[in-house]
Amino acid sequence: MEGGRDPNRKEEIADTYIENLQQQIYFMELELKILKEKVIEDEKSSGIGGLFDDEKTSHEHITLLKTKYQDMRREFDRVNYELDKARLETMGDKFMLAAQWNTNKEQTKETRRKNDD
Repeated sequence: MEGGRDPNRKEEIADTYIENLQQQIYFMELELKILKEKVIEDEKSSGIGGLFDDEKTSHEHITLLKTKYQDMRREFDRVNYELDKARLETMGDKFMLAAQWNTNKEQTKETRRKNDD
């Protein structure tokens, strides 16, 4: 024995420690596998994965929804642009009609005044 300690005992403790670490790694790998399976199963039954009856992942569904949103947004912007354009044309027509109406009203007043004289 060197220094009052048994070198075989140290080696035995180290071997036991390594064996325990290997077991912990094995159990952690099993737990990770179970958790991954649970996530896949939960994804199918709840959340966005539960909304769809297919084999796509949530990420694929989210990507498809983003694409759909972008398409809908572009269509909304196009329709909104067309409506704004029509609104401006209508406001222009309204302004012209109001001006014509005022002119006609003034002409009518002038004609009545001339007729009264």
